[in-house]
Amino acid sequence: MTQSTDLVAHVRALAAGQHPGMVQVARGATGRRGPYPVRHALDGAGSPLLLVTADDPVDLALTAPDSHDVAAVLGIAAPDGSRIWISGWSTRLREPLARRAALEFAAHRPVADLLDVGQGHALHRMDVAEVRLEHPDGRWIEIDPEAYAEG
Repeated sequence: MTQSTDLVAHVRALAAGQHPGMVQVARGATGRRGPYPVRHALDGAGSPLLLVTADDPVDLALTAPDSHDVAAVLGIAAPDGSRIWISGWSTRLREPLARRAALEFAAHRPVADLLDVGQGHALHRMDVAEVRLEHPDGRWIEIDPEAYAEG
């Protein structure tokens, strides 16, 4: 599937972290699916980074008790009424990956809680499997994950 580079750039810009995000999970330690409000940004490959308070319900929902990845969907509301839906698998990052991810997060969205990653806050990275753009009129556009990653 060939995607317009303008469309992919538009979706990546909307997903970069400046707009509110909600994450829903398939399973997690809490058994609750969400949706949960979450602060997010993108790494260089367009993978969402989710910043949460360590051991709170969102962190626990995104963390599988058996150390496997957790299936998750990140929904991002855009000012024009559209929504971005990014589906994939969430992994809680440990050092040294967490520190590098905090720097990538800060490049898009510098927030003070990034200083506490590993000591009160945690970062999760989503491996992207599917990206969709939902228009305000109900139309959906599937975005090729490879085109999105190359963004």
